[in-house]
Amino acid sequence: MIAFIKDFSLSLVIGTVINAASTWLKSDFLIRFLENNLITLLIALMAINTTTISVILTKLREISDKNNNSGFAGTVKAMRGSIVEQIGLIVAAVIVQVLKDSPSVLAIQPWLEFVIGSVVITIFIKALQVLWDTANSVFVMLPYQ
Repeated sequence: MIAFIKDFSLSLVIGTVINAASTWLKSDFLIRFLENNLITLLIALMAINTTTISVILTKLREISDKNNNSGFAGTVKAMRGSIVEQIGLIVAAVIVQVLKDSPSVLAIQPWLEFVIGSVVITIFIKALQVLWDTANSVFVMLPYQ
């Protein structure tokens, strides 16, 4: 849980910096793109990750069977956690997109649009980080061919 909070905090800082840079440059390209495509992108990234995880789990099973060893329980738990994390990101994206599209919410404070935009970018960055972790696990498995 601590690792998730640390990773999410880093993603939030990066998302805020990117949103601030976009605001400073007066460019709404990234926010518009993510508003229109974020949920689709998250579902596609989850599909890629799920497929990659299934390949890795197959290889882990082969290694386990070959070595009469079942020491991969932590790895399997972490992979299951990444799927849950991705589902959480999709749910968060839906909620944030609804809030971003609500004039009532945006009328509360003028800076809320910036905060919500930063969270939208943060969700995308966090999803990319999950993809990165899964992709790195493939390279860890390479020596066990």
